[in-house]
Amino acid sequence: MKKRYFYFFILIVGLIAACRNEVNNPGKRALFDENPVTIRWNSKKGSSIDSFQANVQIHTMNNRTDTHAKLQETYHLSIKTIGERILTRIDFPADQKYDISARSIITDGKEVIVFDPNTEVIEKRLMLNDDVDSSLQFLKPETVLSRVNLKFIRSEASRLALDMQEDTETGLFVLNLPPALLSKNNYEKLLSSRICFDMNSEILQEVENVYIQEDGTKITSKTNIVYEEKDGIPVKVGSFTEIDVQNPNKIEVVSEGTVIYDSADDVPEITAEKLAELQQNGEVIEKKDMTFGDPGDLSYKETVIELYEDIKINEADDSLFKLLL
Repeated sequence: MKKRYFYFFILIVGLIAACRNEVNNPGKRALFDENPVTIRWNSKKGSSIDSFQANVQIHTMNNRTDTHAKLQETYHLSIKTIGERILTRIDFPADQKYDISARSIITDGKEVIVFDPNTEVIEKRLMLNDDVDSSLQFLKPETVLSRVNLKFIRSEASRLALDMQEDTETGLFVLNLPPALLSKNNYEKLLSSRICFDMNSEILQEVENVYIQEDGTKITSKTNIVYEEKDGIPVKVGSFTEIDVQNPNKIEVVSEGTVIYDSADDVPEITAEKLAELQQNGEVIEKKDMTFGDPGDLSYKETVIELYEDIKINEADDSLFKLLL
């Protein structure tokens, strides 16, 4: 069945995603350049962001199996502050190919409901376990959408005696969060968590989390937020996440006579005529599940690109979230 990827910032651990902006890397920037975003801002409601909506594309690439980023998921994202609550709604379209019906999710970070958007019948209701220490609630989800109150963040971090650094050369303010204050699970341990803010633009720029799993696998996840300016104000238009999985365990694979290529760049090129000749003689076959590198090596690197389209600011109506109000 097709995987459904959905990334939304409802808990601080979801927001912590690490400390220089690498968006200038051509490979990562390509999708953003190919899909220019439009931003519509309802100026009647001021310069603050009370609600945020966008069509979202999720592209992924695995360095062991892919040669380019592949579109994995699309959905519509809506975020709105109502009173003291930040509500997030995600609308997944129907997928006839995989016989998947349209479904929607609404959450306030404490509770989540899954429902049919056509009938508004709630199919599932779950309470979320918030294992993140309440002292870190000053790092709220909306900090990824535009400018942050860096003065307030510094003040709270200082009050909590968190590990902080300011680098005037790079213009970065870095917070190292104690793993003990963040969420936990039974199969992996958080070793470190770092958040970087750009002091000049006053935006969340990067997050890095490092985990260790029970079998010794070390996972480093780095997320960079990508912004574009609208009337001089930075607005999030997506993100890219690099997940580096280093698995010390090996599996035995019979690879006698098999040529191993570390990447697509190592595969020798041939002409279309030569390929047709080899295929006609039965000397070559198409291999769709090509694995680069040592087949017995379980380590890999994955890139996840979150791309926003048709952004609307301060236009979301409360009725979008009524099932959880």
